[in-house]
Amino acid sequence: MKSIIFFFALSVVLISCQTSDNEPYQNFSDSDYQFIPENYQEIGEIITFRNEQNEEVQIKTTFYNLNKEFESGYGFGQPTISDSYYYDDLWITIELLNVDTTNQEISYCNSIKIHIYKTGDGRLSTKLQIPFYDEPFCIGTGFSEFSPYENLIQMEITNVSYSKVKIVVPNGYFTFYNDSQIDKVYYDLDKGIVGFDDTQQNKEFRLVTE
Repeated sequence: MKSIIFFFALSVVLISCQTSDNEPYQNFSDSDYQFIPENYQEIGEIITFRNEQNEEVQIKTTFYNLNKEFESGYGFGQPTISDSYYYDDLWITIELLNVDTTNQEISYCNSIKIHIYKTGDGRLSTKLQIPFYDEPFCIGTGFSEFSPYENLIQMEITNVSYSKVKIVVPNGYFTFYNDSQIDKVYYDLDKGIVGFDDTQQNKEFRLVTE
């Protein structure tokens, strides 16, 4: 008898999780793309940062994937059922070319992850994860926020203006090259990472655009 009840309950859950064309679709709007770094679509393109000592740090996009996903609004262990909907879901992976992780089994120690998606209430969510690698340890941190985004500043780098810059300060440090102690990252919601500072060594790296 218990097995019959369990099978019935499981069937109800599976049916409730099925998708329907009638569900609302929270897609990226034109205004949303003002907060999405589309320049990272160029897979394999090398992006360079340089400081006043002419030292360079390079990164490149290795993954840019936009999918239409489905939120069923129901799952095991959830006390209530919320509305189901489709939504745009974007994942970006950026490789840190100056971080040598030869002796590290975990691959994310030399990569930055960006996750941008629409929520059920129409807001835009941005999550940025940057690693801190101190062999053999590796952790990731960054920021996670929903629109409307607050505390944005404007920066000008080599005569290029960036108006949606989020200053990201870790509890410890970020790693952009081996033995670096990056304690401040400048992330423009429209253009991506535009600079970062290693104040311990008095180094300020800025995006090279020319």
